[in-house]
Parts: sequence; C-alpha cells; structure tokens
Amino acid sequence: MNIIKKQATLVAIGSLLLSTTVLANPPKPNVFDGGNKWHITGYFDSTSNHVQAATQEICFLPYSVVGTSIQGVWYSTSFPDWNGRYYQEGDEVKMTGDFAKDTGHDHMTLVHTTYDVPGRVRGMAFKDWTEWREDGKFGRIIGWGNATMVRAGRCAYPKFSNDKAALENEAQKLSSSLPERLTAKGEIAQSPGQPGLEALDNYLQRAGVQ
Repeated sequence: MNIIKKQATLVAIGSLLLSTTVLANPPKPNVFDGGNKWHITGYFDSTSNHVQAATQEICFLPYSVVGTSIQGVWYSTSFPDWNGRYYQEGDEVKMTGDFAKDTGHDHMTLVHTTYDVPGRVRGMAFKDWTEWREDGKFGRIIGWGNATMVRAGRCAYPKFSNDKAALENEAQKLSSSLPERLTAKGEIAQSPGQPGLEALDNYLQRAGVQ
C-alpha cells in the first residue's frame, strides 16, 4: 500500500509539474512573435454584401505570459490616439481599444491561423470587429462587422520592454502624435472603422511611418 501511495504521489507531482510547464508556455502562433505589425480590415455585417470599411495598421507590443494566455497592449500607426489591450489564449485573440479621447470604443475577437497569405509574412486572423461611441445611454453603434487581419512585418518599439509602464507610455505618445486620418474626400475620419478613407499606404507615407 505504501508503494502504491508513493507512486500515486509521484504521478500527482509529475502532473502538477507538467501543467505548470504548459501554463508557462505562450500560445503559438501568436500575434507578436512571428511579426507584430498587422493590417486589419473591417466589413459591415448590416449590409447585404458586407461593404468593406477601413483598413488600419496596428502594432502589438511585447506580452506577458499569464496562465495559458499572453497579454499586452497594442496601438495604431494609421489612426491617431487609437490603442488598447490584447489577450490571446490558444488561437483566439481578444482586443479592446479607445479613440477620440476615449469616447470611441472598439472590440475585436479574432482567430489567429497559420494560413499563408501570398506575398505576406505567414499569418492571418479573422472574425469580428464592433465599434461604438458613448452617448450617455446605451452607446451609439458605429458598426457591427466582420474583420480580417494579415501580418505585415514588424513594428519597431522602444528597447526598454522590461519597463512595461514606460513602453506603454511611449506607444501612447506615438499614437497621439499621428496626424488625422482623412477620407478620400479630404475630410477628417471620425472612427477607425469608417469606410471611404484615404489609402493606407498614402497615410503612412504622409505620417512618416514608413
């Protein structure tokens, strides 16, 4: 009986160690390690042909491993003052973000795949993107939509990532210093998901991001 109990104890300890090891490993693939620059495109659900909305560029900053997930912050290089937090567990990525001095909000739930997009660094995600503005009541929905996100390379970021607060502060400064994103008609865009915006490459060149 003592031998059986000892064996059971060893099995339990081994299982605990194994589970601890698993918990310490970040999900692979993830939105940072293979390239932290992505282009996200929205499509409105409430139209019969899912009209394409905007394409924006976002950068994910280094993450922390929390249990079976990774968590960190992201910011946009193509829409001013648009940034937020991300969480990935397995292949599911959740993102929240604010814009317009925190009166506009976004939520994205995406599924990270290893689908190989021709001409791109390996990686793609897809699912949904919801955007709304505060109105003192229920919130004014700008759009319920689908989204695709493709990896576009790697964003530079300050090399003091051990200081998360300083890193986030620098990302906030960069995002806030960007010029306004314009529509194709030259008007100031009101939200990141707004359709009819100037071409992404044109904006990045004008903003000095590329």
